[in-house]
Amino acid sequence: MRIAGSVSGSAGVASGHRLATEAGIEALKAGGTAVDAALAAAFTQWVVNAPQSGPGGEMVALVAGTDGRVHVYGGWSRAPLAPAGGDSAAREGWPATSGPGNAVVPGSLRGAEAAWKAHGRLDWTDLFSGALTAAAGHTVTARMADVYERVESRGHVAALRRMLGSERAPKAGATIRMPDLAATLEAVAWQGPDAFYRGRLADRLVEAAEAEGAALRHDDLAAVEATAETALRFDLDDIVVWVTGAPSQAPITPALLAAAPPGADPASRDFAEAVATLTEQQLTEFCIRGPARPAGTAVTTALDAGGLSATVVHSLAGVQFGTGWVAGGTGVAFSNRVGTALSDRADLPGCNLRGGAVLPHTLSAAHVRRRTGPGWMTVATPGGDRQVQWLAQAIQRFRRGAATADIAAGSRWFVCPTGDRFGVPAGIGEPWYAFAEPGIAWHDDTRLAGYEVRHTSNVGGGLQLVVSGDSTGRGGKRNAAELVSDPRSGGAALAVS
Repeated sequence: MRIAGSVSGSAGVASGHRLATEAGIEALKAGGTAVDAALAAAFTQWVVNAPQSGPGGEMVALVAGTDGRVHVYGGWSRAPLAPAGGDSAAREGWPATSGPGNAVVPGSLRGAEAAWKAHGRLDWTDLFSGALTAAAGHTVTARMADVYERVESRGHVAALRRMLGSERAPKAGATIRMPDLAATLEAVAWQGPDAFYRGRLADRLVEAAEAEGAALRHDDLAAVEATAETALRFDLDDIVVWVTGAPSQAPITPALLAAAPPGADPASRDFAEAVATLTEQQLTEFCIRGPARPAGTAVTTALDAGGLSATVVHSLAGVQFGTGWVAGGTGVAFSNRVGTALSDRADLPGCNLRGGAVLPHTLSAAHVRRRTGPGWMTVATPGGDRQVQWLAQAIQRFRRGAATADIAAGSRWFVCPTGDRFGVPAGIGEPWYAFAEPGIAWHDDTRLAGYEVRHTSNVGGGLQLVVSGDSTGRGGKRNAAELVSDPRSGGAALAVS
């Protein structure tokens, strides 16, 4: 077993946090599948990346087998059946983006359960081992210290107190414990997701919601169901791309790739000019149908020795940037997507509040195979409306034959409105800009395809991926694949040879 940002092996895990990656590896060593490993890593991220992901948010899993079939399991969040404060049209200033009144009905655990039932091999309880160990005490990384500092700077000190027992952001190197979240995850581990949606834990969540202004009720939790479907397939000249479908933005990515010259460098002006305006058009259209604007997404990607690859994208958009609401005594932070994915604008009917509706998302993942010759990639990256753009750039590097590490670490760019990196729906009709990292060919230009160019030292995010040159080698033996954790995320990749 080796740990690094980029590793090779017949099985392995990549995620945005070392402890999550290690939890996934332990699942593989115990005989688990790639889905078991990805979920074990994701559940651990619910602790070690608590302000950014958790059971109070949403999840999607994309699973690709050696038989060529790709499936998607969605644990999508929903708007409450009876929104807080009554009819949105009568509420001045709605939608706000913070506070318990904008909390979603979370679907994460139902999505995880669906993927595990279809592809898991370990006991459900075993998937929480890493999470429970981390909740008992873990060391804050430099990246997470920065995240907690942002939570404090936004005034979400009550959330910090309920998560950590302190209103001050912990520093890098500090040891933190999460006893309330540990008790919640232990109940879910031993009793299953029904403990969250129908059991005593559900009672506690609803009691907290009623006391603090969230719309969450028992009927909301009981109505949550996962989706299980075949991934959307797009055939391009040289590659086949499968992506997560509605309510995800992911289908925008193949449209961008189809518009770009197959051989163009994704950092080049030719590539950017071919897709930048289309990106704005596609994101605007998505907003009309139903937009999304998450913040604080986590990704885990895993490969098992049987060739099954799985990537799990899960979001909270809750404490760092969103509601700032942690349900009292449970440690569960809630996503604020009701406030960020919706709007009362008449020109964006897809954004309008409908009780019980599945909320649109930017949670996106892709599986890519070459049409001629060997080679495939499973990939996902967090980052709101930037996500489909980053996926397109990563896939473009793959189709150009770039080194796996360069696919993850290569310079990125994106277009976005108003300088807000999670721009829609609020930015529709506002000026859009092109943001570029150092290393982008047009980084120092003033304009690109009509957009003002703005510099950014780091676009953020944490792309995780697994790339295989072939499914089998001589004698039917599997060749080693490469697993990579984006260095921007401060995570790690582990491989088992």
